[in-house]
Amino acid sequence: MKLSKFLVIFCLILSVSITYSQDIKKTGGFARLTGMGSNPYIVDPFFNTINPAWNAVYSNFVLADIGSAAGSPFSPGGNGQYLSGSFQVGDNWTLGGILARTDFNGISIALLDPGSNGSSSLSYPGVVSTVNGIVGPGSVIPMDNNVEAIGTYSFGQTTLGLGIAYANTSNNVNPPTGGSTEGSASQLGFNLGVISDLTRSLKLDIGASFVLPSASYKPDTLNETSASQTIITINGRAFWNLNRNLKLVPIILFSTESGTIDSGGSSAASVDMPSFTRFDFGLGLNYQIGDFLIAGGATFSSYGLTFQAVNNVSPELSYSETLFPLWNIGVEWNMLEWFVGRLGYIAYTGSSSDEFPNTVTSKTEVVSTFFAPTQRGVTLGVGFRFGDFSLDATVNEDVLRQGFNTIGGGGPTFAYLTASYALP
Repeated sequence: MKLSKFLVIFCLILSVSITYSQDIKKTGGFARLTGMGSNPYIVDPFFNTINPAWNAVYSNFVLADIGSAAGSPFSPGGNGQYLSGSFQVGDNWTLGGILARTDFNGISIALLDPGSNGSSSLSYPGVVSTVNGIVGPGSVIPMDNNVEAIGTYSFGQTTLGLGIAYANTSNNVNPPTGGSTEGSASQLGFNLGVISDLTRSLKLDIGASFVLPSASYKPDTLNETSASQTIITINGRAFWNLNRNLKLVPIILFSTESGTIDSGGSSAASVDMPSFTRFDFGLGLNYQIGDFLIAGGATFSSYGLTFQAVNNVSPELSYSETLFPLWNIGVEWNMLEWFVGRLGYIAYTGSSSDEFPNTVTSKTEVVSTFFAPTQRGVTLGVGFRFGDFSLDATVNEDVLRQGFNTIGGGGPTFAYLTASYALP
């Protein structure tokens, strides 16, 4: 279900404080977080995808998301694979980056053409699909292989992080008889993160990103057809120490998307693309003693999609969903020195509002309640530690239900894998 995947991803993009009093282990990733109920209340290297300041915490560290199964068992490839690294280059500086594919499991500048590749059930149109929908399939090649460079600088109790990402494609046709065409797509993204100790008991992290995807198609003798978007996201999180082991963790996120379409061809009309807005606020607790960690909380999430009115066709239409409560709860503990067990839970109650046109000026609104996820609420995960190398995985919970039948069976045991290595 697309909404389920979106909520998983949302819970992973909220940043936390660098001066965290609990021990920070250079291990983790998307598989670890998913195994703990898509938990936004724990420290993990995956958060550098939305806040580049995290690379200062995980310096001299390389992470590779191996991803999930792409098809039948033992088939090549995987969904959600990406590579991340950070390296210390001085007392206060780090340099690193992220290499991501079009199926990146996150909401950040590493995600290409978010309207086409995002995970929200209220997904808005992407720029490439919009242009190809006007001029014909294959006219513009979708982007892939995004490259993001990340740098951080630390001073006192504060760390600054900056990320810059860029990707592009081209598809130019030049026949000898004339009638050449030019198709292109590009995306430029910036994100900035600030992590600082405000007081001895309050730690704050604020991040922001700015993404500019665009696509165009230019025939030899007609007007250019193009689509462009502006996506702005601001997120924050704080840790308030209630005692040595317990912290109160509020989280907040706001994101907005808008864009324009130039229809091209024999005309030069320009219209607004559908606009998308999201707001989230959550409150949770994080308790850790030794190698035992339990964290969880509830989130209010509201997001909507608006289509402008079309003259003599339909009125303005909007679609929205509100989720409350969205529960994310997870437990992690060391079962052996080299083996970590994880158990999580995710569930939510939602209300959707959909508008459908009746006439040029009238519309019908349908409001309904829904519950999710429909297939599961419990999540399982494991971690393997071999010196500075770690392998984390989500576990198909049916492995437990099948028992000894799993031995020699044809079903997959691990659903998602992340490998990482802390450089000596």
